[in-house]
Amino acid sequence: MHGNQRLPKGTFGYQTATYLVRRGNVWQYRRRVPTHLVERLATTEVRVSTKARDRTEAMRAAASISAALEAQWAKLSHPQPSASAACVDYKAALATADALGVTYRPAADIGASRLEDLLERVEKLAQPLHLLTRSSAASASTSALGGSPTPGCEIVSAVLGGAGKPELTLSTLVDAYQKLASDQTIGKSEKQLKQWKGKHQRAVDTLIARIGDKPLAEITRDDALDFRDWWISRIKDEGYTRNSANKNFGSLAGMMRTVDEAFRLNLSLPFKGVRIAGAKYTRRQAYDPDFVRQHFLAAPQIGGLNAEAADIVRMVALTGMRPSEIVALEARRIRLDDPIPHLQIRPDARQLKTGASERDMPLVGQALEIMCQHRDGFPRYRASADSFSAIANKCLYTAGLRPTRAHSVYSLRHSFKDRMIAIGTPERLQDELMGHTLKGMPYGNGSTLKHRAEWMAKIWS
Repeated sequence: MHGNQRLPKGTFGYQTATYLVRRGNVWQYRRRVPTHLVERLATTEVRVSTKARDRTEAMRAAASISAALEAQWAKLSHPQPSASAACVDYKAALATADALGVTYRPAADIGASRLEDLLERVEKLAQPLHLLTRSSAASASTSALGGSPTPGCEIVSAVLGGAGKPELTLSTLVDAYQKLASDQTIGKSEKQLKQWKGKHQRAVDTLIARIGDKPLAEITRDDALDFRDWWISRIKDEGYTRNSANKNFGSLAGMMRTVDEAFRLNLSLPFKGVRIAGAKYTRRQAYDPDFVRQHFLAAPQIGGLNAEAADIVRMVALTGMRPSEIVALEARRIRLDDPIPHLQIRPDARQLKTGASERDMPLVGQALEIMCQHRDGFPRYRASADSFSAIANKCLYTAGLRPTRAHSVYSLRHSFKDRMIAIGTPERLQDELMGHTLKGMPYGNGSTLKHRAEWMAKIWS
């Protein structure tokens, strides 16, 4: 078939079979741009030198160029994908472009630039694949082609800007962010995942109620400052706390920063630095030691709590463990038959509060007696630590076991800390038993289980 022979009209108009024209001793690729894309690409024809003198080599180059152009034109001709799909496509295009050694630019930007810039990119696609790819990442995207000399859609999209920047709105922000921040969900339980997502969703929903479902690029600093002023009014008139407001601002700022960096959106980041000053940490009130001994450790009944819930409360006082750590215990983590009986606090189907929370807690005295009655743990509350705390605190309040509103089940953990200080427990050992991050450089292996058990036996003696 000769270079000037024509084919029937197809998707992109009348074309020659090979799009090749001889210019001197070298074959040139020439092809008309589809009419509906002429204005967007700012040119009516693509002209690229194949740099080949041999017609067979030129035809191979033409096949690669055609595949590249048609993939780009198809992308430009199709409707915009959903925000989620656009995010995936754009991230993939950025990664592939980097592997290919080119700077990713959206097709519209390439089309608006000099024609030479477009042709340089098209010429790059005319190279054999083993020369085109420079890394294992790029090569992997071509291996699925089974060694075909024609670049795949991923490579074409990366070089010619087929994946446009995702146009995210507030209503799509949480989904986009949480896909990017998936590393933060590792080890979280279903309950923890729900809480993590809910925190971000509440912040976005609250902002949408004030300014509408705006595109992220249209959210201004004035919007952020007006939102802060609205929160100040809520704090004054409705009793909300500064911490609630600042959590909203922090969630919005973090999400917008993450998607901006991932997708290179060049957002103004309007919530950066926005906060309401004066928020203070509310210190939990510890129980008096004698009150703990009389009403929690010696009492056969704790308010209206059932036996399982009452023993969880006692274990908080006796070990200083977090209520969530106690209710999550699985049978295999309750080591009653070991030389030194102990509990293993591990991230089993849930995420621990900190890395230091993973620890072994020796069982002595009353704590050992309680756990011998609960060798399988506390299955009734295992999946609902928050529900346990709410129920327990309500029962304690009804029974008059909360001297002030600041007292709660968690206050017993603070009482445990006070008792360690009172008996002179070394500070590092205090942190190890509480599951707190050690201060300074942690030298050595720390305390042994035997050493911990010796100090635990003194706390409530």
